[in-house]
Amino acid sequence: MAAPIPDVTPPDVPADDPPPALTREALYELVWTTPLSTLAERWGLSRNGLAKICDRLLVPYPGRGYWNTRRAERPPLPPAPAGGEAGLDLAAPAGRARRARTRLSPEARREQLMETAAAVIAREGLHAATMKRIAREAGLSEAQAHNHFPRRTDLLVALARRELAAMNDERQAEIERGHDNLTRVTLSTLAYLRQVEQRGALIQRLLNSAEVRAGLRAEREQQRGYSRRRMTDRLTTQYGVEADLARGATVVLTAVCLRAGRLLAERKIPLAMAERLSLAIVTAGNREIVREPGLSRPRD
Repeated sequence: MAAPIPDVTPPDVPADDPPPALTREALYELVWTTPLSTLAERWGLSRNGLAKICDRLLVPYPGRGYWNTRRAERPPLPPAPAGGEAGLDLAAPAGRARRARTRLSPEARREQLMETAAAVIAREGLHAATMKRIAREAGLSEAQAHNHFPRRTDLLVALARRELAAMNDERQAEIERGHDNLTRVTLSTLAYLRQVEQRGALIQRLLNSAEVRAGLRAEREQQRGYSRRRMTDRLTTQYGVEADLARGATVVLTAVCLRAGRLLAERKIPLAMAERLSLAIVTAGNREIVREPGLSRPRD
């Protein structure tokens, strides 16, 4: 059961009047304008007890060193957890649970932790995504988070794997819509770049970690090899392109798309420019390959 929130009578409310309800929004404002220890003492709580209440309601609060410098940026108030929309009902009798605990399946909890990690990384960078921080924002203890991801690296690798898989699934779905090589190449290029626009910044930050790269190395190499073989086989079987030329062209044209994707993920070029330049090079390269004399005749 959650620790009960004691009834509170603020100084400006007569003692015989019922104390008001405190919303999450009001609590959020209070913890960023008054030290947590001061609020806790005012309400008859320990600092840790009040911190746990904030964690349970997903209300971010400053660390212990904040009040010395006040330089830390205030994070936005995230959506309320399930059952926590009403915040704290201070008029409720002492000892009454403020909200029912939500039990998620292990799969749903892992997904929640990955979503929380993605949000922290997007806002503040990879360094901010500690297990303690992620657990707190997900409304869990750090020990509970470690039950699902024993190490921080395990969580980051799982998140990167999920994002890369979603990107690849979208690209493959677009490829299957094409009925000829040029259309498939065009659809694949556009799908890749648009997924980079959506997911690339997060993936780029994750892959900047040597531990994440190491955790994904084998499967990424396998996936790259599989994709290149598919593209090469399609050129050789459908258009009669000599195998070495098909392999070389696939490597070069893939590198063009990857470089454009990196620039796009780093926000150095806009999506429209990445699409225009990549398509110009990739489509011209594919046309040149299949028109090569003696190599371009489609096989029966």
